[in-house]
Order: sequence, then C-alpha cells, then structure tokens
Amino acid sequence: SENKRRVRQHLDEFYTGRRSIEQVMPSSLMDADDIEGHKVSAGSRISAARRRSVQHRLSVAGSGGRLGSQDYIPDDGIVAGRRSVDSTLYRLKRKEDREAEIAAIEADLEEQLGKEVLIEEISRWDWVWTGVLVAACIGVMVAIFILGPDVHQSEEYQHLYGVSANETLYYALDDHKPFKHVQFVATAGVEYPANNTQPEGLQLTAQPGYCKNHCESAEDFVALDDETLGTKDESFPLIISFKTNEYDREYGEGEEPVVKVTTNNNAPLGVSIESFQSGTIGRYQVLIAGLILIMLFLLIMTDVIHRTLSAFVGMFVAIFFLVLVDKAPDMVRIWEHIDQEVIILLLGMMIIVHVLSTTGLFEYLAVKSYQWSGGTLTKLWYILVILTAVLSAFLDNVTTVLLIAPVTINLSLAMKVDPLPLLISEAILSNIGGTATLIGDPPNIIIGAALADYVGFVDFLANLLPVVLIIAVFVLGFLRWWYRKELVKETGFVDVEELKHEYRIRKKLLLIRAGIVFGCVVVLFFTEPVHHVQAPWIALLGAVVLMLLSEPHDLQHTLESVEWDLLLFFAALFVCIESLAEMGLIRWIGDLIVGWVRSVPESQQLTVAIVILVWVSGIVSGILDNIPYTTTMVPVIVQMSRDPVLQLPIRPLIWSLALGACLGGNMTLIGASANLVVSGIAGRSGHKITFVSWLKQGPSVTFISLTIAMIYCILRYSVGGDHQE
Repeated sequence: SENKRRVRQHLDEFYTGRRSIEQVMPSSLMDADDIEGHKVSAGSRISAARRRSVQHRLSVAGSGGRLGSQDYIPDDGIVAGRRSVDSTLYRLKRKEDREAEIAAIEADLEEQLGKEVLIEEISRWDWVWTGVLVAACIGVMVAIFILGPDVHQSEEYQHLYGVSANETLYYALDDHKPFKHVQFVATAGVEYPANNTQPEGLQLTAQPGYCKNHCESAEDFVALDDETLGTKDESFPLIISFKTNEYDREYGEGEEPVVKVTTNNNAPLGVSIESFQSGTIGRYQVLIAGLILIMLFLLIMTDVIHRTLSAFVGMFVAIFFLVLVDKAPDMVRIWEHIDQEVIILLLGMMIIVHVLSTTGLFEYLAVKSYQWSGGTLTKLWYILVILTAVLSAFLDNVTTVLLIAPVTINLSLAMKVDPLPLLISEAILSNIGGTATLIGDPPNIIIGAALADYVGFVDFLANLLPVVLIIAVFVLGFLRWWYRKELVKETGFVDVEELKHEYRIRKKLLLIRAGIVFGCVVVLFFTEPVHHVQAPWIALLGAVVLMLLSEPHDLQHTLESVEWDLLLFFAALFVCIESLAEMGLIRWIGDLIVGWVRSVPESQQLTVAIVILVWVSGIVSGILDNIPYTTTMVPVIVQMSRDPVLQLPIRPLIWSLALGACLGGNMTLIGASANLVVSGIAGRSGHKITFVSWLKQGPSVTFISLTIAMIYCILRYSVGGDHQE
C-alpha cells in the first residue's frame, strides 16, 4: 500500500541520516511526550520505550557476539546525535548504537505494519529508468571512443615563439582540425623587454590569412580578415585575441592557413600563443556557456539533487562542450582551475572549529547567553544574534550557525517559544557579521584567495568592518521591530542548573590549549602584511597542531566533522566556472559591464561601477547562491581594472563585490549557504523555514544593507578617493 511504501522511503532516509528516529516511527509506537503538535525535535530525548528497545537489541546483539557482551544503555545525548561528546562515546554512537537503533526500528515496523514493509519493490518505471541508464552509459562510451583520440592528438597545449620587428611570425594552424571557427590568443608578458627600443609603446599585431609557398616572402601572405592591434599599458600583460570564421574556405595546393604575428620591438620578443579550431558549434560557445550556467543555477536553486552533484553535473557538461570547441583540458589544467587556497582554508577552519566544539565551548556560551538575558526572550534574542555575528566574523558563518542553531532550538523548546525568529535572525546576522573578515563568508574567502596579490586579512577588516557595524545596527533595529510581537511572549520555566550540567565545558585542558592555538591563528591572520604567509597555510598549520593535541591516535572522528560535500562542491564549481570562462562567458559579462561603465563621463565611471557591482551582485546573489556568482565575478572585476580605457582602481571594485555578494545572500533562502544550513537544522527539528516565509523579511533587510553599502563605497572610494593603491 501507499502507507507502507512511504514508511519504506522514510526508513531509507533514516539510514542515510536525513530523518530522525521519531520522524520514521509511526505515532502509535511513540510515547505521547515525544510528540507535540506533530513537531518532533531530532535532538530531543528518545522515549523510555525506545530506550528499552535499544537496550534489548544491544543485549541480544551482545549475546550473538556482534556488539560485545556489555549491557549498556546509551546516553540520551549520544543517541540524539550531539557531537560534543568524547570520541569513544561518539564512535559507539556511530557504530554500535546506530546498528541497535536500526534493528529496533525494523523489528517494530515489522510488528506494526507487517514483514513486507521492509521488502523492496521494483516497479515498471524503475526498469524503464534502468534502461535509460544503460543507454546513457553506452552513449558516453561511444563518445569517449570517438572524441578521445582527437582530444589527445596534440601533446602541446600552449606554444612559445619569438617575434621581432625584423622577424615576422607565421603561426600555422592545425590542418587536421576544422576551420569553421578559429580563436587565437597571444600574450607578450607583464614586464617591458629590457632592450625595448620603442618608447611610444610596445605593440603586437595578429592577422588571419594563408600562405603561398610557405610565405617565403611578404607577398606570399594573403589576408582573410582585419588586423588586430594591441598596445602594452603599464604592468598589465599585452594580450591580443580574435575570433574569425573566415578560414572556412577551400585551400589550393601549397596554401596553408596561418596567423601573421608582428611587433614593433627590434629585439626578439617572447610570445605565448594558443589557438582553438572547431566546427560551427564554436560560434555559439558563449551562448552554450550561458545556458550551462543557467542550468547549474537552476539545479542549485531547485535542489532537485544535492548541490555538490549539481556542480559535478555542470562541470562535466562544460568539459564536454570544451572538447567540442577544441579546448579539452588535461588533468593538470583541471587541477589549476581549482582554487586550492580556498579548499585548504575551509578545511583548516573546519578542523579548528570542530576541536573547539568538542570542548563544549559553544553550548556553554549559549547557556551563558540565557543567564545573561535573565530569562527574557528579547534580551536572549539580542545576545544570540550579536554572538552569532561576532563568531561569524572569525569562524565563518556556515560553521557558526551549525554550532549555534541546534542550541538555539533546544533553548527555545525549553522556554516553550517559537525558535524561528531566533534562527532566521541568526542566519541574517551571520551573513552580515561574516562580511567583515576574509574568513567570515564564503564569497570573501573566494575573493581573498583569488585576489591575494591585492588584498589581505587586515584589508578586509579596515574596509568592511566599519560599514558592517553600521549595517548591523540598522538591521537589528528592523528585525526587532519586525518580530516585536514574537519577542514579547511569555516564556516557560527553564531549569538553569540542568542546562549548565547538560551544556558544560567537557574538556577544560583541551579548551585552554585549543584557545591558545586559535588565538595564535587569529594573530597571524591579522599580521599577514608583516610575515606574508597566506591565511590557508596558517589555518592548516593550526588544524594540524590541534589534531596533535586532541586525538593524535584517532583521526576518524575529526575527519568525519569535515564537510567534504562542501569542499567537493567548491572544487567542482571552480572547474565548471573556469571551463565556462574558457568558452568566453566571463569575458562577455565583463564586456557588458564595461560597456555600461564606459557609457558615462570619465569622472563618474568609478561611481557607476560601484553602484552596478553592489546592486547587481546583491540582487543576483539573492536569487542565486552567492558562491557560484562570486566565483563568476572575480575575473570580471580584474578585467575591468585592466581595461586600457577604464583603468579603474581594483580595490574599490573588490569591496563593492564583497559587500554586494555577502549582503545580497539575505534576500532569499537560497541566497547564502548559512540560510540553507539553518533551514535544514530547523526542518529536522520540525520547524520548517520555507522559501516564501523567508521573503517576508529577507528583501527588506537586503535593501537596507545594500543601500548603506552603496552610500559607504561612494563616499569613501569615489568621493573620498581612498583607492589604497
């Protein structure tokens, strides 16, 4: 029946950790105390009946020699899934108690609904989708056999040549590849040649055409399109590129398609050249890249599949089309696409925060917050959201809400109040607080790692902290007014002594040692301009030291705390976005924004650029996840700063992008990772935060934040001229 099928589905979700025990069991098998208004907390205490059932299963399993002979009643906190326990008990919960819970639930379900409830049924549609899978696998194998040899036909991906005013270079195209669409890129380097003889400016030209008689003389070259000219400006690389379809013609005997490259420098000049030849599809690669990006955003936004899988799907689709347009990357290039600094920084901070969490520090701070509030909900709200904002600045907002949100729910349940005003406010303030530092919000981490040559940890604090403090004050006032009715409700009695006993400092010595290490990490973050060691190395070093101090003989517990799905999401996303960039999408977006900025007088260009970046970043980040958007926009602002006409200072553009991307994440539920994390934690406790419910306050908060951010950037960087170059 449909009921049994639903129970089997819920049981599968329990096996994978997406449902708690109480959400799987029918209400007839649960005690009345465990169910209140059909909202059950995943972290609440399991019923006495469930304890007896688990205890019975443990004893039965022990007699069979599967789990050992000791008769042990698991601690409520362990069964409920709290991680701030000793590693020994944690492993017991993960292995022995988990098996005992599953066995007990299966037995009770069989008794209540029949044995067939646990028997898997394969429907006709299941077989249909299996057939589709077989066809897809065959198609992929055929494509690999057809495209594989052509992809790896050439051993060299990039070529280095010499050219001078007296020696013209005729770069020959590959006659084994199609000529319907040809893209050419030549780079002359960053520094001026030591023996540059042209003070008016170093120039490089490229022109498509074909040679007769191997171009033994200048008359043997026949041009097919106009000449492309590039002039070197300051310390930027001299890059010229063109796309053409004029090579698509019949060539006679002795005629060879080439690109003519010349320079005005008398001494030889080293030029790095890349060329790509493809069929008709190459003409539409920017459009295809845009469609892939939209598909990726839709997959992430609709949550049809996990966002990590969405990123991998987008990555493989992008690489497939790169193959079709003659830009197939090898594994070395794929690894270059991944921003290892972001991955290492996140990995290090996750381990550091995990070790701190095992001491019970964050739960202890939450209980202290309740004591400081005197049991008043309004004061507790102020304390929790401000604590969340401060911690988000130094622990990153995703990690902070992961630690604070479960404790907030437990406090709310104890006080018998709705936790949603607290949770939503914490998520909003975590995004605002995380904006202040390099490690506080994923967009800042991406910006700081990609643009480390321009900004560091102290730069983020000096430029973003002042405006973040102003925004936080205004947003706190707005949220206090918005939840004015919810925050004045009477609260239930809370036994403070019981809370202090349950959420206490569990490892004082480890807390002292971890606090010392974390303090050193923060100091090194602040002093990066002095020692020039980047934040990822510092975070990783701190993580290794804390692992040596906490559990040097057992890394399984620590490594399980790392959000590997988030790290893989970043890695796949970086490869996907860089692949789309190679198809020309990033340059097209940059040219579009540059065109808007160029359309205004020169004196107003920086102001217009700031306004566009703040508002476009804020709106797009609110509609879409701000992580892929930031990854997309970082190369765009670099392109704007290197535009020979605009030559805008890059630092105001960096701060405008950071403020827009971070603050815009408050607009919708899917705008920021912290929002999704809080929504997931609330949903597992029976308090659902929907996309529509978030829209009640999200857009207003975002409008207030972006307006203040725009005014701040204009006054400081455009009017005040603080470019910090």
